[in-house]
Amino acid sequence: MDRLEADTDSTDEPAEDQDDLEGHRGDTTAEPQSRKWRPFLALGTAACVLVASELTWLFWDDLMYPLGDPRACAGSDTALPDVIVAGGARLPSDATQVRYYTYEGQAVVSFVSDQVPGYLVRAHLIPDTAPPVLDREHGSAYGLGPDDSDLPEGLCGEGIRGPAWIFDLPMPPDTAGLPGVPSPGTVLVEVSADGNDALRTPARVQLTFPLVTAED
Repeated sequence: MDRLEADTDSTDEPAEDQDDLEGHRGDTTAEPQSRKWRPFLALGTAACVLVASELTWLFWDDLMYPLGDPRACAGSDTALPDVIVAGGARLPSDATQVRYYTYEGQAVVSFVSDQVPGYLVRAHLIPDTAPPVLDREHGSAYGLGPDDSDLPEGLCGEGIRGPAWIFDLPMPPDTAGLPGVPSPGTVLVEVSADGNDALRTPARVQLTFPLVTAED
């Protein structure tokens, strides 16, 4: 009797195996369906990567720099031209470390140059003499000690180091004395720490001026 029951139990096992086999067969019939879509998914992914790459290349300057200009500081709202003019004079041809911040119609520009005296002469801030004249008739001392520095809010890069000399840009002849005309701005220049009021070489300069009077 026990032998008969054992034989009966053994005959049930293949049925379960058969069910498992059917299940596996069902799974294999689904695989071709997913494989059919794989080439399309690969093509779609490649297309998305290509479009993203093209857009990144197209807008790279805007992504990396404000206004697409490496000279512009974060938050600037107006791009300055390639040739920056303030006080009727272009920046020196050897100007380096040029940075600017523009906001609400104003501009602050910083640069370093060996040709600062020539710029000051062209801007009519000092007479054309050698060595350049720095006196109370041509600007005034700015309140920065030898260990002090000044970096206007919004302007990036390095600040100007003391001591320094400040000049008021001259009013254009056709606007002098007219009401409502904004000040042409100021020029802040590094001078030597020796106390002889000589310009530092090279010297860092900070320009502040309204964009409405900037010349192209």
